[in-house]
Amino acid sequence: MPEPTRPRFLAAAPWIVVLAGVLVMTVLFVFATGYLTGDRRTAGAPEPAWPFAPGSTPAPEASATDPAGGPSAGSRTPTPTPARPNGGGKPGTSRAVPTRTTPPPPRPTGAAPKSPEPLTGRYRVLAEHRGSFIAEVLVRNESGSAQSWTVELRFDNQVNDLRWFWVEGAPRPSVDRADGRWIFRSGAPLAAGRSDPLRFQFERWGDDERPISCTVNGRACQLR
Repeated sequence: MPEPTRPRFLAAAPWIVVLAGVLVMTVLFVFATGYLTGDRRTAGAPEPAWPFAPGSTPAPEASATDPAGGPSAGSRTPTPTPARPNGGGKPGTSRAVPTRTTPPPPRPTGAAPKSPEPLTGRYRVLAEHRGSFIAEVLVRNESGSAQSWTVELRFDNQVNDLRWFWVEGAPRPSVDRADGRWIFRSGAPLAAGRSDPLRFQFERWGDDERPISCTVNGRACQLR
């Protein structure tokens, strides 16, 4: 007895589905082959550079900002710290820098030169006689103004009485005797830069004609 037709058709249904799929894939393959064949480059055209070929894609440059608009973590620029003024002052204020001054020159350590004495005297013997001698005290005014002077002389016991005294070219001075000293005082002030030669004649009985002391206004004379 022959088998029914319907069961055979159901048995062959899976193969029909497989064949239909193969057919669809064949059609798609033919379509894709024709599309690629039509897109072939002409002779002499440069080889197209595929953007995603391995090893040919350049690394993207680091952006200064991230997609959200802020600085990226790898290229964030540090915020400069404002300079703090010296001395711990408040920001925004400046401190004046002191200028260096030149120190004064060092003072000399040596003694200052002495100024000339206002009045100086020089004693010398002008002439010698038997029983007497003539001597002189030259008084000089080294100051800048006229000065009066006082000459004091002290001799030993060999010099006795005063015979005569005078000043060349000036009024005659006065004389006193006190405590063994002969004191002569100028008759007029001595002008600045001028000299008065006080001269006198003393009696003596020995050979010593030099005084024990000679002063002009209290300053010692130079003995010659």
